[in-house]
Parts: sequence; C-alpha cells; structure tokens
Amino acid sequence: MNYLIALLFFLFPLLVQAEETSKKRVNPKLLNVGFGVYDIIHSPHNVLFQLEYRSVLKSCLYLRPLVGVMGTSKATLYVYGGLAGDIFLSKSTVLTPSFAPGLYFKGNGKELGLILEFRSSMEIAYILPNYARVGAQFYHLSNASLGYKNPGSESLVFFYSIPL
Repeated sequence: MNYLIALLFFLFPLLVQAEETSKKRVNPKLLNVGFGVYDIIHSPHNVLFQLEYRSVLKSCLYLRPLVGVMGTSKATLYVYGGLAGDIFLSKSTVLTPSFAPGLYFKGNGKELGLILEFRSSMEIAYILPNYARVGAQFYHLSNASLGYKNPGSESLVFFYSIPL
C-alpha cells in the first residue's frame, strides 16, 4: 500500500500543474543542507544532519533524481537515492514529495529491523529570487515490514537548498 501511495506522489506532478505549462520555469539542480530532529514522535530525540543532491530530468523538469546522506548525534547513518517530484503551488512555493530506498546503519541509535529502509517524505519550501529554497521536510523511515521488526521513525528537517 505504501508503494502505491509513493507512486501516486510521483505521478501527481505529471497530472496536475498549478501553473500554465507555457511559462518557462528555472528549476536548477540543488544541494540541500538540513538539520532537524530524528525520531521526533518518540523519545529520546536525536539531532539530525542531512546533505542531499537533487538533479533534474531533462524530459521532465518536475521530477528530480536525488542522492543523500543523513546522520544523527547517535552515530546513525542513512545513505539513500530516489526520486522527488516538484509541485509548484505558486511562483515562490513548492511542495515536494519524495521516495528513497537506502541503507541504514543504526550506530548507537534506534534499531529499525533491517539495513534496507525506505524514506517517504513531504516538504514545503519557499523559493528565493536566486532560486535557492528554504523549507521544512517531514519523513518516515520504514523497512515496509520486510525486517524482523518495523518500528519506523519520523523526522523533521529544516533545510536550505543551494542552486547549482
């Protein structure tokens, strides 16, 4: 079921465009730098740092391949790659769902039950005049019940995206 929801998030930008398609949009590659709270719903909370690169597909400016790394204050590490879809709500506001499978190393942090974990996220950002973005991202990490346990974790990240 989670995969169906993720697929719909990626198809949505292709089916619905909030602005006229005739307008040219500058949508550069981005380097996201973020910090936040890992496992925000449960305690103890951990500080989270995130670095993510987002490219652009030439055939579709709304879909973005992404690769990234997330680390916490408890030496947890998550290395991932996936797709994001930009949904432009206005000239200066963008909603971006994404899905990214990756490798999870718990360090001294939370045991999620499997090295393979899936990140489903939703973010909202304000686009600055230089095409940089400032925003917030909420995501869920889960092994989709493939592991011996699946407690999952939720994170809240505040980020700045540098246009490249």
